[in-house]
Amino acid sequence: MRSPVLLMLLMCSALWAQQVQVEVQVPLDSAGVLVEISPELQTRTQLFPEVEDFLSARLFQGGDSSFVLEIAYREEGRLARRRSLMTAAQVRTFRQELTHALQSPARTQRMDQEGRPGLIVRQTLMGLGLYGWTVPRMMEIDGTRGTIAAYMLTSAASFALPYYLTRNRPVTTTQTMMTTYGSTRGLLYGLFVRNMVAPDAYSDAAEWGPPLLGSLIGSVAAFRLAEKSGLTLGSAELIGVMGDFGSGFGLGTTHLAELWNGDDRERAAHSLMLGMTGAGLAGGYLLSQREHYTRGDAYVLRMEGILGAQIMMPIAAAIADKKEKSYTVGAMTGGVLGVGIGNWLLKDEDFDFNEGALISCGQIAGGLLAGGLTYLIDTNENFDGLVYHSAIALGSLAGHAFLYHTFKLRR
Repeated sequence: MRSPVLLMLLMCSALWAQQVQVEVQVPLDSAGVLVEISPELQTRTQLFPEVEDFLSARLFQGGDSSFVLEIAYREEGRLARRRSLMTAAQVRTFRQELTHALQSPARTQRMDQEGRPGLIVRQTLMGLGLYGWTVPRMMEIDGTRGTIAAYMLTSAASFALPYYLTRNRPVTTTQTMMTTYGSTRGLLYGLFVRNMVAPDAYSDAAEWGPPLLGSLIGSVAAFRLAEKSGLTLGSAELIGVMGDFGSGFGLGTTHLAELWNGDDRERAAHSLMLGMTGAGLAGGYLLSQREHYTRGDAYVLRMEGILGAQIMMPIAAAIADKKEKSYTVGAMTGGVLGVGIGNWLLKDEDFDFNEGALISCGQIAGGLLAGGLTYLIDTNENFDGLVYHSAIALGSLAGHAFLYHTFKLRR
């Protein structure tokens, strides 16, 4: 009796093992055309955003009218599949959503507008602090009522225009920084151009128009340059720093060449300053292509150039017996040495913005502390410029070195 029963049990188990669930692949969309979602299509439709390293998605229907959505992806380099049961109603909803996504225009990636608030705020401050009172003077508006109205309208426009023009376009932090540089330094460049072209024009329009126009052109040009060039924030900051050094060297050169003595030489003085500023900007760009700079590195380089000028200025003055031009020669020589040594020291550093700002403040505070103590000690009120410059330079060096090595040792 046991043998027939055992035989029947074996036959039943064999039949049970042969019951295989058959699933048929069905279309994913309502039109019945799409049978697989590729990685490119997944990016376009933005489906399954939670799935990393997506490979494909397919839809299957079982014999009992159930549906299975199968998603293939890679996990730690290995192929993985995720299968989700779906009802007929869920499949209809999914197909409708997919069809709608396919019919919609290709979606673009989210715009980077991280720098937009800073750009708008800074341009608003430019309007409140500069454009608002410059425009009435340039337009030669008479009367308190007209001047106040023009100030308010111009200040309002300094917010409204950047807000409107950047509402649908990327605005990075680099663009914000470069735009601020262009708007502030553009004033100076406009002044250079004005004194080169029409140094004898003394009307309000001729006096205030070129700087204002230079600021506006500088803002737009710097914004577009940052947008098209793909500069990093550190590279952009470095270019600005070297441009400022170029202006400083232009000022020193005009002093040594005595181009400020006489109205007939002022045109040459401003031409030289504008040219050396351009050379500084170009040098900063070339340096940014050769060296890696963070924004903090650029801040530190600026302060090391200033520190070099602070140290060499009293040394040159002492050698030349405090002659007037010796201070200028010392400052220019020290600036070159400071930038050169600073660039060498920063090769293996990556200071962030906070560290660069604190090192800058530490250098300033050290110089002020040393100058203040020297003033307290100088009870006879001799006010020897060489002594004060030397004390301030040593204090600045101490403040800079202390914070520089503090942040360096932390890393």
